Amino acid sequence: MTYRSIIFSCFFVSLVLPFAGCGGGEQLPPGMPRLYRAVLTVTQDGAPLAGADVILVSLDPSVNFPASGVTDQNGVLRLRTLGRYDGVPLGRYKVGVQKMESPNVVLPQDSPSNPDEARELRRLLAELEAGVFRVVGEQFAIENTELEIEVTPSNLRFEVDVSPAVRLRPLPPTPGQ
Repeated sequence: MTYRSIIFSCFFVSLVLPFAGCGGGEQLPPGMPRLYRAVLTVTQDGAPLAGADVILVSLDPSVNFPASGVTDQNGVLRLRTLGRYDGVPLGRYKVGVQKMESPNVVLPQDSPSNPDEARELRRLLAELEAGVFRVVGEQFAIENTELEIEVTPSNLRFEVDVSPAVRLRPLPPTPGQ
């Protein structure tokens, strides 16, 4: 199974299973090992990274239970296996981190009244058109990452750093520059 299919499966399961009924405390699926409540903190440039998608993929090919989560405002997440079950099986994992953001652009309410305002409006529209930028570099995507953790009964708190912040692609040149 490729990392992309593991990522897709994990996010698909996390979207579908919450609607399948049954609350917490339910039985684990057959074949799933015991889960340990692990906490991961993600930082970037020394600060907590909020809103980052994190996935853990076992380095043991026989363990096909990826864990994932999204960091809170403090850069912390409690790992969930298959997007539903609190905790993660023991073992060594590759850690993939991704965060994308849209530009924070506020368009003027009025039509431009002079060439400078028109140029600024074109610049803002170009920034919006450029869309999303990546906050975490491609080297931290699950297929590229060298980040690893080992979950043991005595080691359930982890911190990873994904510095520096990067753009996925540069914004297009501003018209008139």
